[in-house]
Amino acid sequence: MDENEQKQQLSLAYLHAVASAAGYSCYLPYVDDDSVDRALAAHGKIPGLLESSRIDLQLKSMVRDALTEDEAAFTYRLRKKNYDDLRGVHMVPRLLVVLLLPRSPVKWVEVSHQELLSRYAAYYLSLSGMPAKINVSTITVTLPRRNLLSVANLRHLMAQASQGKRKLQ
Repeated sequence: MDENEQKQQLSLAYLHAVASAAGYSCYLPYVDDDSVDRALAAHGKIPGLLESSRIDLQLKSMVRDALTEDEAAFTYRLRKKNYDDLRGVHMVPRLLVVLLLPRSPVKWVEVSHQELLSRYAAYYLSLSGMPAKINVSTITVTLPRRNLLSVANLRHLMAQASQGKRKLQ
């Protein structure tokens, strides 16, 4: 498996771990022609209006140094096709999720008898309602540090989806 495939698999593993801990199922859409790599589902009633809420996700990863305490955000260059697919208004809300990884692959995951350690973390961003961009092949987006893909934040996002919100924050 090449390094890009490894990074993709680690982003899937991170998502599955956080979604499972939050109590949501993670599933693979049949075809990814819409910039949706995975989808999350909350079964049954959660606070809000809709039951069995869903969120669609585009997963990416990048190698860089860890975010410092002073960094409020980081940037990611997204292909225009993905940007356009994610910025529309959809029945199921969509998020871009970017997993940050150390520069050295040997530091990505450590396993011991006490823990499974994954470095660093994933962050999310809703592009819903963002402006169209023309004559470009990539768009730089900014992901805030506060948008950590954690169990608590994922539950908050799913609660928003259950209220019918399309732009999740």
